[in-house]
Amino acid sequence: MAEAENLRNYAFISIGSNLPFGLQSPLDIIAFAIESLERLTPKPNLASSAYLTGPIDSPAGTPDFYNSMVALIPVEDETPLTFLHKLQGIENAVGRHRSGVINEARTLDLDLISFKNEILNTEELILPHPGAHKRRFVLEPLLEVAGRNFILPGFSISIEEQLAEISNQQSIRKI
Repeated sequence: MAEAENLRNYAFISIGSNLPFGLQSPLDIIAFAIESLERLTPKPNLASSAYLTGPIDSPAGTPDFYNSMVALIPVEDETPLTFLHKLQGIENAVGRHRSGVINEARTLDLDLISFKNEILNTEELILPHPGAHKRRFVLEPLLEVAGRNFILPGFSISIEEQLAEISNQQSIRKI
């Protein structure tokens, strides 16, 4: 876990996968994503455990997701948008297909939860991620890498307090 005062320098990336790609299982794809994210910064990354979570607001028959969280310090000249484009490149490398169906099954989903301490609202990117504070599959792994007192930019309560407000009906299991 990073020291609280340095967390404002980190980008937090939520990783999700529930479809195989070639011979790679969703857990293999998560490992690939973590390795790929390590190449985006010269500093060591923080990665959470993997979690198995039930789909939320997904089409019928959507398989469970495997989720994780990575925290890293972006390189000095990185912007949220240039970083987002790098995340999309990693997704594309394992066959990510965007059909426009919300919360559909996918090989890899890399959501930029926050980038340093920035608040952003553009057509292409909203920071912090607008649904992060409502999703147990984001907050549980985030708690693991950032600590219980971490506060997402623009919020006044910690992620631990946000977790307490979420329904326990969102299934999640650390694996």
